[in-house]
Parts: sequence; C-alpha cells; structure tokens
Amino acid sequence: MPENSKPPEMHVGPFRFTSVGVRIDGKPSVEAWKGPLHFALWCQKAGPWWIGDLLNAGDDAFGEAFYAMCEGAISGDQLNRYASVARRVPIRNRRPNLSWSAHAAIARLNEAGQRKLLGLAEQNGWSSEELRVEARRFKA
Repeated sequence: MPENSKPPEMHVGPFRFTSVGVRIDGKPSVEAWKGPLHFALWCQKAGPWWIGDLLNAGDDAFGEAFYAMCEGAISGDQLNRYASVARRVPIRNRRPNLSWSAHAAIARLNEAGQRKLLGLAEQNGWSSEELRVEARRFKA
C-alpha cells in the first residue's frame, strides 16, 4: 500500500473494523454488539472460502500472475491450501454449519463421498479431526 494512502476501514454502527483491530466509538448498548460480533465471526468462518474462490477465479481469468497480488499477505502454502480446498469442494457441497477445516478433511474425496461424510459429520457432531479419520477410512 502506498505510504500516503489510508488503510481500509469498515464501519458497522459505532464499531470501526481495521486490519489490526476494532475501535468502538462511545458506549454502545450490549444489544448493539450482537450484529458486529456475529459479522466478525461470520467473516472468520467464511474468509478461507472467499480467499480460495477469489484465487481460483483470478487464476482462471489472469493466470499465475494473479497470485502476485497476494505476496506477503499470508504464506504461499496457506494460499495454495485455500485455493485447493475451494477448487475441490464445490459450493453445492459446502455446509455452513461445518468449519473450513472439516471441508479440508474431505477435499480429496469425490463429490458423492464429500456429501455423504459432510452430512454424517453434521448429523453426528464430528470434529474436524474425527471427520479426517472417517475420510481416511472412507477412502481406503
């Protein structure tokens, strides 16, 4: 980012989100905290999918040079992981009630296997590690 440009911010009511934290103007009521807190939790959960889908679409449109836009933001290994899981697990198979890590655990399975194990994980409340074990067993 150029030296003279201001870092991006996003405002949700009195809550000012930046890349390094949240500033709160005034003393909002406890009810006012619910929306911004849920927003932050949603971003944390959705972020890996957004990054992976953007990387894959950008790569399709512009080729390898697209990845240069992300240099220094996070490790190349993590970028590749986000892109790989997003590429292998189609949106139609993704379960919003399960973590990105749960989806990473089944990413190497075919689509039918993904749907089956994600459904069982949701139904049985499996952790990502339990799902990883079941995915290995399923693949064998």
